[in-house]
Amino acid sequence: MAEKRDLYKESGVDVEKGDELVDWLQGSGSIGTRGGEVVSGIGGFAALFRPDFKGMEDPLLVTGTDGVGTKVLLAIEENDLEGLGFDLVAMCVNDLYTVGGRPLFFLDYYATGVLDSNQFKAVLAGIRKALKQCDTALLGGETAELPGLYDKGHFDLAGFVVGVVDGAKRLQPEHVEVGDILIALESSGFHSNGYSLLRKWLKTKKASPARIKQILEPTRIYWELPDILKALPGSVHALANITGGGISGNLPRVLPANVVADIDPSLIPTPKWMKEIFDDYDASFASVEGVFNMGAGMIAAVKASDADAFIKACSASKLGAVKIGTIAAGQGEASVRFKGLNDGK
Repeated sequence: MAEKRDLYKESGVDVEKGDELVDWLQGSGSIGTRGGEVVSGIGGFAALFRPDFKGMEDPLLVTGTDGVGTKVLLAIEENDLEGLGFDLVAMCVNDLYTVGGRPLFFLDYYATGVLDSNQFKAVLAGIRKALKQCDTALLGGETAELPGLYDKGHFDLAGFVVGVVDGAKRLQPEHVEVGDILIALESSGFHSNGYSLLRKWLKTKKASPARIKQILEPTRIYWELPDILKALPGSVHALANITGGGISGNLPRVLPANVVADIDPSLIPTPKWMKEIFDDYDASFASVEGVFNMGAGMIAAVKASDADAFIKACSASKLGAVKIGTIAAGQGEASVRFKGLNDGK
């Protein structure tokens, strides 16, 4: 009897390897969450989660989805992949914190041309590490082997998160007032934005291994924020996640009309090594502010009388926080105005 051919495998899709990785993921232990109970997770057609909304006046589900962008390419080149999984979770859950929410569960999408077990396990190890830090359950995901769509050794990632916020306590632009203090929460680096520009720079001028490590530093997860907000009810009026588009592109998204965010660039906690990169490639603040977070991963608009208490709470959680400006009266759409710059921002 002729041996049965695996025609699908011959076309480039190894179903057996994919199943083995699912088994590995199931056997690597579950990650729970204080926000509810995983009823049925990885391995089935659909996952089930029983949320715990006790103590909430108006529980609202919060959703977010994101990727890691071209940081994937640099990480592949440097064979430093675990951080990408951490990035993926961080880019999703940090968005939830901007409304005062907390994450409940996460799903990932991993797509590649040829499934590489070592790459997959490195990325998933980073995802699991990040989910443990932010107390979020890994409920499921999808691993897709797509020969012809991706080159061998290349892959892409997407994440999806669901969380909850008490509608009676959620952060929203209408809470922001003239006189609020703008406080920057320090980033871990470039996070996961601006890597197309960074990769362009690196092609023109090679960086040291130590510098590459700084550039690839995983995105910070601001997991401390839910507890800080709970400890200081009503103090924080808005939170902005500074991602692609920089401060001027993201801060106005959480501000009401007829205000201006006045910011002193010299007060932004830009790390020395990041400034050195900008200097190496002759990039001024004005030319890159709309691309990178400049060291401010999040910016909070805080009631003036509570600003010091907020900074103290952040410090107690080992979260760097510094005052960088104030909310002033303006006209029309919310905007950002940088002290000393005449570039129209």
